[in-house]
Amino acid sequence: MILVISNVANDAAAALVGMFPPGAASLVTASNFSESFRAAISVGDFSRSRITLGGAEIEAGEITGVVTTVSHLLPQEFYYIEPADRDYVCAEVSALLTYFLSELRCPKLNPPTARRLSGIGMHRIEWLKAARGCGIPLWPVRLRNAVPAAEAGSRGLGYLRSTIIGGSIVEERTPDAVAAHMRALSRAFSMPYLSGLFVSPDATDHFLADLASVPDVSTPENREAMVRYLGTDA
Repeated sequence: MILVISNVANDAAAALVGMFPPGAASLVTASNFSESFRAAISVGDFSRSRITLGGAEIEAGEITGVVTTVSHLLPQEFYYIEPADRDYVCAEVSALLTYFLSELRCPKLNPPTARRLSGIGMHRIEWLKAARGCGIPLWPVRLRNAVPAAEAGSRGLGYLRSTIIGGSIVEERTPDAVAAHMRALSRAFSMPYLSGLFVSPDATDHFLADLASVPDVSTPENREAMVRYLGTDA
């Protein structure tokens, strides 16, 4: 069973579920959480915990892959909960999912962290420092009150997006140097999915300008790569 965690506004998440054989994947959102996900978790024997996904009861150990397309759940998504209780319920469900996903021993795009349900959960300065430690050339960043400020004089610059999923680069004709940078970043952060934006002031050099770690399922190419990574042909 493949577990896809998203929200009801993300139609592409449902499209991803539909790329797997019938019954092989299940979509879980905060808006249908009480119906789509029910768990009796055993701390002593987690893999034998009984989970109900989309009406089908399985053991936690039978989950073979996870795609989490949101970094956080939002209280507003729990519309079926009394308004005064939504913040509390959201916090409790988020804590449960973080523990549950952390305990799963299967491929994940991407593993949860203490700060996020999915992704590296680092401030920009933190991941820039880590990237620099990997020898990745960085594009200068201007921050104003800890928020990236707009760059001036960007005309003539080239931009390249590179996405790595399970060690494979999604975009065709990606320069070898950029592909090597993405593989180094994926290893450094232990994140099977990363999407990097590179700036090229000329035809040969590429500098990392931005890094996204929450899986983007909006493009067919990404969805197909995710299905391949999780071991099931679409």
